[in-house]
Amino acid sequence: MLRPVKEVAAQFEIPGQLAAAEPCGSGHIHDTYLLRAENRGRSARYILQRINTDVLRDPDALMDNLARICAHQRRSLERDCVRDLQRRHLSLVRTRTDATHWVDPEGGHWRCFPFIEGTRSLDQVETEFQAYETARAFGRFVARMADWEGLRLAVTIPDFHDLEVRYAALEAAIRLDVEGRAKSVGFEIEQSARWYDHLRSSIQAADALDLPIRIVHNDCKINNVLLDAETGEGLCAIDLDTVMEGTVVADFGELVRTSSSRAAEDEAGLARMEIDRELLRGIARGYLAGMGAILGARELGVLPLAGPLMAFENAIRFLTDHLSGDVYFRIHRNAQNLDRARTQLRRVELLDAERDILRELIESARREPSGDGGP
Repeated sequence: MLRPVKEVAAQFEIPGQLAAAEPCGSGHIHDTYLLRAENRGRSARYILQRINTDVLRDPDALMDNLARICAHQRRSLERDCVRDLQRRHLSLVRTRTDATHWVDPEGGHWRCFPFIEGTRSLDQVETEFQAYETARAFGRFVARMADWEGLRLAVTIPDFHDLEVRYAALEAAIRLDVEGRAKSVGFEIEQSARWYDHLRSSIQAADALDLPIRIVHNDCKINNVLLDAETGEGLCAIDLDTVMEGTVVADFGELVRTSSSRAAEDEAGLARMEIDRELLRGIARGYLAGMGAILGARELGVLPLAGPLMAFENAIRFLTDHLSGDVYFRIHRNAQNLDRARTQLRRVELLDAERDILRELIESARREPSGDGGP
């Protein structure tokens, strides 16, 4: 059972008195609360989270990563004299003992952030401008990590984007079949096998096995960027739990997977799903604008494959979880993870068919003058 939120909030350096607390967010992993505190006639809001230690098993290393990443982003923004600094990076609210997080008597790990006012996040992309601003914000985040000189970041989720490991987990879930569901998803299992073979061949053909290693976000969903509520500008990348070493395939691919279609993640009408080329253009232009000139030719060359790869990775993760009894991704109705898997498998098919178009969009974006002019 969760401890009373008021008791947890009291462990953090939050000035004044707690006036309200309510659950918030649409994430699959953590328990998240929006707090409001009153201090001398002024209100301030905070995000309080209980870390899911079944998923993130070393919360101390996780929070050490997070503190160092936030500090690095702030230094980079200060060096560049960026305006509106407080709204462009995450920061931690320290505990009353000056720790990054608090551990309750039952072993629950809690952390707190100032709420970034005047922003909103989206669960579903609506316009090309939103796709552009989301992609640009993620690109900027990674570009600001390019001069990292500190100790290496801890690996928070081992093998997070290792396709072979993810597919082996699916095969293990099929063999174990703990919920007796494998027989009913035979079609999806066969689809997964075919796409696995196809994408492995594509990876080899695209020379994507030995790309430059960077510090990347690793979870570039549209709802992991805060947009200015008035202008729509992409301000701040959030949910930094998966920030660690990796390649741009994961970041760009997740952007394409989540921001190139107006369909929901668990869309039931698969026949009506389509990829919107205007959204693809926004993603390509925004990401390259945010990254600047740091991407090499091999990285640029493999970007068109990134969307199908990440859609497939997520498809088999959802299918694995469905077969395993929905133990990882939070569900709100029966068979939701199966619907998510089916949606992602359809996106693999659609995005694979758009690879040549995306290659042209990337090349066009690469030729644009540097600058921040949106769509």
